[in-house]
Amino acid sequence: MIITIDGPAGVGKTTTAKKLASKLGYQYLDTGAMYRAATYFFIQHATDTSSENQVKKMLDILNLKLDFTSNDSITILLDGKDISLLIRSKAVTDAVSKVSALESVREKMVKIQKDTTKNGNFIVEGRDIGTVVFPDAKYKFFLVADYDTRAKRRFKDFKIVNEEINVNKIKQDLTDRDQYDSSRKLSPLKQAKDAIVIDTSNCTIDDQVNQIYKHIERN
Repeated sequence: MIITIDGPAGVGKTTTAKKLASKLGYQYLDTGAMYRAATYFFIQHATDTSSENQVKKMLDILNLKLDFTSNDSITILLDGKDISLLIRSKAVTDAVSKVSALESVREKMVKIQKDTTKNGNFIVEGRDIGTVVFPDAKYKFFLVADYDTRAKRRFKDFKIVNEEINVNKIKQDLTDRDQYDSSRKLSPLKQAKDAIVIDTSNCTIDDQVNQIYKHIERN
């Protein structure tokens, strides 16, 4: 079975999805990390992402693997190297929205996502999982939070990878990214009509997980 968790950056999707997967005994799939990995790959190879031919050539040699052996996280391997932390850098964060809007990139990533999840129980998180990738999922959730809360959470993420950035700049970046992601033509950030909205602004992670768990338990 597939359970989808969508929403913009900084609402707590990743941590919530991991904990919920652990609670239910499901696997966890972070689709955003996959797009970050492709972005990191393009940056490392100085790929001109405005060139469709160049993007497709690079996607043909993209050696991306997902390692699920860890109980509470997914390891992203690029050419056999663990890049799970490297994809959280500011450079990748700044470029990932444009890369993930490319049709050839989305086609490749969605195929990997569907192939990965076809024989198991997964919590899948992203931006278009309940609307595009798995529109028939039985349970769909859409997480939201105010910009101040999201900026503080993203600030902590950057500190983990030793990058300092002003909270107000992060807040503006989040605003810009929301606008871009929700207005793009291909697979925009969008709440599925049948998704349950969870406002995480004043919630602990355990609160978020329990709210979702209770919805699942009742059905």
